[in-house]
Amino acid sequence: MLTVKMPDWDHIRMFLGIARAGSLRAASQEMGISQPTVGRHLSVLEESLGVTLFDRLPEGLRLTEAGRDLMPRAEAMETAALAFHRHGDAISGMRDRQVRLTASPWSALFLSGEIGTRPEGLFAEIRQSDDTQLLTKREADVAVRHGLPLTGDFITRKLGSIACAVYAAPALAASMLAMTRDRLFIDAPWACFAEEFDLYDSQRWVLGHLGDAKPVFRAGTTPMLQQALRSGIGAGILPCFMGDEDPRLTRVSQPISALNSDIWLIVHRDLRKAEGVVLASDWVVECFKSQHFRLSGAAGHAAHQCNLV
Repeated sequence: MLTVKMPDWDHIRMFLGIARAGSLRAASQEMGISQPTVGRHLSVLEESLGVTLFDRLPEGLRLTEAGRDLMPRAEAMETAALAFHRHGDAISGMRDRQVRLTASPWSALFLSGEIGTRPEGLFAEIRQSDDTQLLTKREADVAVRHGLPLTGDFITRKLGSIACAVYAAPALAASMLAMTRDRLFIDAPWACFAEEFDLYDSQRWVLGHLGDAKPVFRAGTTPMLQQALRSGIGAGILPCFMGDEDPRLTRVSQPISALNSDIWLIVHRDLRKAEGVVLASDWVVECFKSQHFRLSGAAGHAAHQCNLV
């Protein structure tokens, strides 16, 4: 009887990694596996299938026609494997209280500040990310995001919103409060986030008002922007829960209503009943509920405001 050797899933996983990364080196870095090991997996897979999956080019690897034909089948296997492992996580109890939470930048900062209120026995890892597909890939258990995911089998719950306003060091804030609205974005210096965040609503708001003018500083993270604003280099937008409680900053506007957006808790349906996911989800919901006053910006510097509407 002829025995057909089935391709190993690890070989197929490497194939997908190489196809997405474009080279053995990039794939090995992405997956945390040595380059020779990735290459061996590819060679074994090609040998077992009897086809060449990649053209070896000076600039990297490019899928052959056979490779392109196998991609959707490999991706389907990946989807099934991830679903299998998620279901195993949900029923095994192995990671019940070891929860990986990803959140958009401001939500990640807020929840990190509330970590001391987590329920006893919950061990949480919080990472900053806007990629909801981390839930599908088993790289996260719970996500907190601005807006609902467009695809995927998720359970969602509305948490509320995080208000933001314009902040500056006291001396700059005082001069801005004396300016008319039409001079605020001309005479006052402004700082904002790096170009990679230009699609964020708060970033578009600042750049839209600046027009052809350039920000005096761009920051890669919110804490970096906060530090820059403290120095007096310019005015900028911060979440109210950070800016209102910073004694080295003054709020120079009311919360900007145009930038309010709903924040959602997102969990993959397969993990919705896992003990740790339930604990973490309930904790996140309670954090947003109990700290609504801070998050809304109602507590901060109401006497200091510029008309930015």
